[in-house]
Amino acid sequence: MSCWSVILALIITLEIGSARADIVRQLSIRELVDLADSIVVGRINHVQQTGAGNVTLQGRTYSRQDQRAEISVGQTIKGEPVPAKLVFTYSTPTTDSVGNVAYGGLLAGDYRVVFLSRTPTGYAFASPFTPSLPASPVSCGPNWPVDSGPDAYHKVLQAVLDVLCSSADLQVKRLALETLNWDQDSAAAPFLKSVMTLTDVKADAVLRTTIIGDLLKWKDLTVLPLADDDLFLPSQHTEGYLKSNLLLAASSLDPKLSVPLLTRALQLPEPEARVGAARFLEYTHSDTALDGLLAALNDPDRHVQFAVMQSLGNLTNQHYWRPNTVEADVRWSACIQHWREFGRQRRALAVPSTKE
Repeated sequence: MSCWSVILALIITLEIGSARADIVRQLSIRELVDLADSIVVGRINHVQQTGAGNVTLQGRTYSRQDQRAEISVGQTIKGEPVPAKLVFTYSTPTTDSVGNVAYGGLLAGDYRVVFLSRTPTGYAFASPFTPSLPASPVSCGPNWPVDSGPDAYHKVLQAVLDVLCSSADLQVKRLALETLNWDQDSAAAPFLKSVMTLTDVKADAVLRTTIIGDLLKWKDLTVLPLADDDLFLPSQHTEGYLKSNLLLAASSLDPKLSVPLLTRALQLPEPEARVGAARFLEYTHSDTALDGLLAALNDPDRHVQFAVMQSLGNLTNQHYWRPNTVEADVRWSACIQHWREFGRQRRALAVPSTKE
């Protein structure tokens, strides 16, 4: 799931109140490595349905499919060596360790890193939500190393990143990038910096902005001009949700850099990018963000105004003056009026006194 999808879901939840909690966090590469007893890399040769029926999970009945998968194993990264042709069975749906229902499986023809747990009868997916990650059968070579060690985590990270310089289609490369975790996978930074030189990466807005966002989050300021181009040059044709992801990454920089960038982004033509800029100004934890937010109170999009007032309330600890919905009701009008008055008072205090 993209950063923007998560942010949008959170904003919607704020507007409508409680929401059904069906979103389950995807495990990171490091978490998958720690969870698995065995990690293999190889081609999924066949996946065949062997049965069907019903299964009751968490008090609810689901249609069940039983599958038999065959993998041509090219490498065993963790655990005891497995046969060159690894065969195991699994059923969908199933549950993870805490009872969340999942439909994870494998697709014939894919080349994947597969995370397995030992069972009394063989193997099962270590995580039914993320049973595997994309990989490449061909290494990028010795000049494309991950900043790494010989452990299983770094080997998996390398296998996933090798997809980016392979002949895989763009969707697979995008999936490989989506696996990276901002808090755990900064070892990928040197590799991603090299990948930025590839023609297909530079030409694809999703790949390009995702890598720029990763590098920004890991404090590589050399990509700031590239981020600026994707945010503000119409010729880049960057969609609003991609701009929002870039702005989220930029919000973690020093406020001297992040606040001017995010404030400028409040003028972008895409409403979803302006919503992102408004929300992420809060993440700078800086009073210098207030003036830009106050100026954006007049944005023509109610969702932007909503985001502005959420950030103003959180930055100033005036939580009461955050509206609960975007409806034009008495509460909304009172919040708008409060922040306009707050802005007038702030501007008055900023004007130098003319008294002698």
